[in-house]
Amino acid sequence: MLSKRKFIKLSAFSAFTGIIPLNALAKTTNNFTNLIKKSGFENNTSFMAVDLRSNKLIGRHNEKLRLPIASVTKMVTACYYLNNNHKVDRFKTELFIDGDIEGDTLYGDLYLKGYGDPTLKTDDLSLFINAVKKLGVTKVNGNLFYDNSYLPDINYINRSQLPQYAYNPGIGAINLNENRILFKWKRLEKAKYKTSLTAPGLTNIAQVTHITMDLENKKGPVYNYALDRNNFKERWSVNRRILGKKGSRWLPVRESSYYATEVLKKLFFDNAIEIKSMERRKVPKKSRLLCTHYSDDSKIILKNALKYSKNMVTESLGLVTSRLVSSNLYDLDQSAILMTRWFRNVIGKQNSLFLNHSGLSVGSFSTSEDFRRFLMQENVQKCLLPVLKRIPIYTSKGKVYSIGNITVKGKTGTMHYIRGLAGYICREDIPVMAFSIFSADLNKRKENSSNNFERPKGSSSWLSRAVIQERQIVRKIIDSI
Repeated sequence: MLSKRKFIKLSAFSAFTGIIPLNALAKTTNNFTNLIKKSGFENNTSFMAVDLRSNKLIGRHNEKLRLPIASVTKMVTACYYLNNNHKVDRFKTELFIDGDIEGDTLYGDLYLKGYGDPTLKTDDLSLFINAVKKLGVTKVNGNLFYDNSYLPDINYINRSQLPQYAYNPGIGAINLNENRILFKWKRLEKAKYKTSLTAPGLTNIAQVTHITMDLENKKGPVYNYALDRNNFKERWSVNRRILGKKGSRWLPVRESSYYATEVLKKLFFDNAIEIKSMERRKVPKKSRLLCTHYSDDSKIILKNALKYSKNMVTESLGLVTSRLVSSNLYDLDQSAILMTRWFRNVIGKQNSLFLNHSGLSVGSFSTSEDFRRFLMQENVQKCLLPVLKRIPIYTSKGKVYSIGNITVKGKTGTMHYIRGLAGYICREDIPVMAFSIFSADLNKRKENSSNNFERPKGSSSWLSRAVIQERQIVRKIIDSI
């Protein structure tokens, strides 16, 4: 297997076909340069737009500049998934039984097995509870095992993020509530609080024990976090001074399979079904399938992941795709390499690099030229247009989602001092223009980042300027139709 280090160092790929070379595009005067200069992003923006009907270049600026593209990466993941996934229409999670039932007791074990469903929720676990109830079982003499062997366990999407970001959880073969836990607090009296960490649903709720929170963090970052991988213990601490009277916050879960299984075990207990303990083990061949939970159609999941920019869901889709490409999948780095290789093969260029599937990394990068090549592919358009959301158009009268029969479909991406937008201008839902706008100031990001603050100094005002520039560019492209 090609290592990540060696892969990044590769300087050439074999020749590719089916790509329209840049010199085949008609020459055009770039009317966008002054706009970008006025925005103050002359050295920090990579932009390109092309007319898909004539292959005429509409505009360009620093098109070879490599920049992180944040969640615009999810467009690549979506196409990677749809091009390589010919087997999975819906995700499944299974419950197996191994043993004999005598009276109300199962003399044997239960096995929970997952295949990467990123949408499983606490309420969905009722299916498994009810299946055991129907057997008349109130006691399991053995254990509740979980089989997460289908995918590698990932504890973080990006380790450099602050620990409390719920959009940076662990991922695995078994996931629950997008691998988040709800932290709630209420002040009882001065300096004393009632707290809870739960996996809530609309009808079910479970309080977990392997994740703990204390309020004794008096120095350093607002939140501190530690993971004991040997015992699957996750320990949080928070500075109580920031809590206020009452409130709640989603926190990320790192050991996703363990978390989901503990919640299931707790729900069994709440439903008067006793189980000794829980452990990890592959499902034995002699066991029999008791029931299966199926997700929504995977295309619906993908569309929602793009619409709401769900990191955990997108990462899971990327991992499942890489598992189909290579059965010997062992970590997120390898999965990202496989997607990068696929993307480079599609566009016939080697300027882009992806370190994950959601874009949550400054180390990932692309260029507007690479994305122009990507978006021009007919197969890419066929995959993306049904799952991309409409992007608002800004006029003198405010925000609209269409101007006559003209609409914009695409994907935005935002991190501190990083902004991206790529997609299509459509006429009567047929793409007529493709564009990509990537902006980043990595020096300011480095200078102003802090482990103590969730919003670095100056990042909000920088983002506002980048978004305004983005809107002006899109409107200018529309006006050229």
